[in-house]
Amino acid sequence: MNNDASPNTSRRAFLKSTGAKSVSLALAAGGLPLANAVSKEDAKPANAPTPIWRNRHPDMSYRMLGRTGFMVSELVIGSFAYKSPEHFPIIDDEIDRGINYLDTASAYGQGAVESNIGDYLTQSGNREKIFLATKLSGYYGYASWAIKEIQKDLSESQIEQIRKKGEEMMIERSVLKPGYHMNYFGGQEAQIPKAYFRYLMLKEYGHKVAWQKRAKEHARKLLEEGLARLQTDYIDVLHCPHGLAMPDLIEDETLAEIFAEFKQKGLIRASAVSFHNDVGANLAKAIEVGYYDAAMFAYNIANHAALEPTIYKAKQAGMGLIAMKVARLFAMNDQPEWRREKLNTTLPQEPELSTFAKAYLWALQNPNLSACVSQMESHDEVAENASIVGKKFDLQPA
Repeated sequence: MNNDASPNTSRRAFLKSTGAKSVSLALAAGGLPLANAVSKEDAKPANAPTPIWRNRHPDMSYRMLGRTGFMVSELVIGSFAYKSPEHFPIIDDEIDRGINYLDTASAYGQGAVESNIGDYLTQSGNREKIFLATKLSGYYGYASWAIKEIQKDLSESQIEQIRKKGEEMMIERSVLKPGYHMNYFGGQEAQIPKAYFRYLMLKEYGHKVAWQKRAKEHARKLLEEGLARLQTDYIDVLHCPHGLAMPDLIEDETLAEIFAEFKQKGLIRASAVSFHNDVGANLAKAIEVGYYDAAMFAYNIANHAALEPTIYKAKQAGMGLIAMKVARLFAMNDQPEWRREKLNTTLPQEPELSTFAKAYLWALQNPNLSACVSQMESHDEVAENASIVGKKFDLQPA
């Protein structure tokens, strides 16, 4: 990067220069063009892509995953718990009902879930019936190495100054404000100060070329390992980072280059990012950087009001949008009763549904979403959740 240019100017120049190249390379490889062909200043919906169908079923409803053209089922398979072959009949049931998107990650069971999914896909022959998504959960492993190298030359006082600056930024941005931030799993909140510290250390002391090279090598290794566990030669949707905790971290030319390379080689079809923390800011930044085809993020009856305008902008920019943690609130302890009351008030027409199925039905009334992730662990759950797709209601004021 030219150090005489401002970060924003050099970033825009990079995205414009790499955008046309990555589009032609990705198309030649049969992949999807990177979104960074469109600058953040004039981001706008692309011409409607040609629909790409898999496992189409008359009783399932489908929506397009943004510019990818993937016609995904309104409910998609969350595989966090699928660690053993005992779940294979559940996946069969889901696919038999027309569900055609399966989401997993290298972090799930420390790779055990990816390996189990790979065994299922090989044994069943169902790979081409689904859009397969996974995540490079350990992408920032390279950053941990870089920060250790940086800290060798710093005093404890300098390191503490970085931590304090990160804490001040978090307070200024209100990222942990009650009602905006929610913890969906143990250790989630601790990701945020760690992300701010990582970002500020690298920003203050500079990305060296060697670190960028190491980041790419690390990403290549992670993808290679994931492909081996999943027993496939390509991924339809690759998320990186997995669990983004700070928007500034994806203003990263290295990430754009990694996605362009993976698409050019035919290893992935679409680029994506996922996040539970600071959802509004992270989604806004994903739109701005322009190289993400899709995003998966926490969205539910408790946090949606803060997100709706940004979700609309993301849809208009051509991004596919998958909601997660839609029903998770109702499996957590100590939830305010108003959340359940709000759900029942906005959808009074469906009293026979479980709270979980009603939460998915509520979310799917948002036309800007592409789908919701649902972790289904029984045939009864599969049947009930499948019963709500395609239903349209006028939500009642709550």
